[in-house]
This record gives sequence, C-alpha cells and structure tokens, in this order.
Amino acid sequence: MRQTTVVKTRTGRGRRDDWSQLVGRTVEVWFQGEQVATGVVDLAASDDTVLWLAAQGIQRRKLYDKLAGYEVWA
Repeated sequence: MRQTTVVKTRTGRGRRDDWSQLVGRTVEVWFQGEQVATGVVDLAASDDTVLWLAAQGIQRRKLYDKLAGYEVWA
C-alpha cells in the first residue's frame, strides 16, 4: 500500500494523492483552482487514477479523472 501525501491547510483539510484510500469519505473535488464538487467517494480505482462520487439528491453519480487535472481534498 502506498502512503498518501497530504498537503494540509489551516482547516486541517488536505489534498490527497492516493484516491484509492478515500472510499466512503466526504471529499472536495477541485479543478484549476476552483472547487467543482463535494460528495462521498462511492468507488475508486485501485491504481488511484479515477474515482466516482456517489449520487446525491438530483445530482447523478460522477466520475473524476486525475489525469484530466482534478484534485481531491479531504
């Protein structure tokens, strides 16, 4: 298992590099410096390249790809 690198902020939240360890956690998804989503990680690839945020209310389940430039903070 890889160790997750965490870059912490004053609030204690931090960027997570190993997405495979985040299933079941509430996270923020960021793209180019803007927060684009908040939700619970439903599923993450074992190679940590993609993750799914669970559907919530009228929002559908959504896939985010690390190679496209998304960052995840938890």
